[in-house]
Amino acid sequence: MHVPRKIDDSEYIQPYDVKEHKFMTMEEEKRERVIESALKEFAKGYAAANTDVIVKESGISKGLIFHYFGSKRGLFLFLVKYASDLIMTEYETYISESRDFLDNIRIVSKQKADLSVRSPLLFGFLVKAQFAMKEVFPGGPPDDVPSSPLIGIEQVCRKSNNDKALFKEGIEREKALNIIMWTINGFIDSLFRHGDDLEEFRAQYDDRANELEAYLQMLRQILYR
Repeated sequence: MHVPRKIDDSEYIQPYDVKEHKFMTMEEEKRERVIESALKEFAKGYAAANTDVIVKESGISKGLIFHYFGSKRGLFLFLVKYASDLIMTEYETYISESRDFLDNIRIVSKQKADLSVRSPLLFGFLVKAQFAMKEVFPGGPPDDVPSSPLIGIEQVCRKSNNDKALFKEGIEREKALNIIMWTINGFIDSLFRHGDDLEEFRAQYDDRANELEAYLQMLRQILYR
């Protein structure tokens, strides 16, 4: 009976800045080809993804894949962080000047919907990645991996310049933000009720977006002046 050799990829699973990763020193055209091929393959799901396909489509050697990422898991982790960084950077450009926490959530949600149309490959990968995280990292992912790489609402909005003066007198800002985030987390969970079926995800999004708007209006009435 053949027992697969266990790969020690621990050094590739530590927290790191994507911009500083040695893979980013690869020639840009070749690097983008690898990323596109890998996103496409992992969008099938982590278990179904085959590094041989990535190697063939990107035109690099398998040895280079393992040189840069250590393992299939290491490559997957890089893609999650790379894609999450792209999305977070885009979101931050839209909310950096806003002081209204609820408006920031609306803006980020709208950007997420637009992203699914403009970058279907990136979006499709992140939907699948959301469901694969427990399989890939049963003990939990590295600390620098967003708990919900697809959405990023909490991370972005907590970085924005939220104005405590918006809240009614007597309401503690941090507790109010927690109430809002608990509501939004429930909304996020509802988005994934159809599992990792991307078409179902898109089909239900308009209804869920209207539902989110109703929750935001209710929270505004309860918490804001």
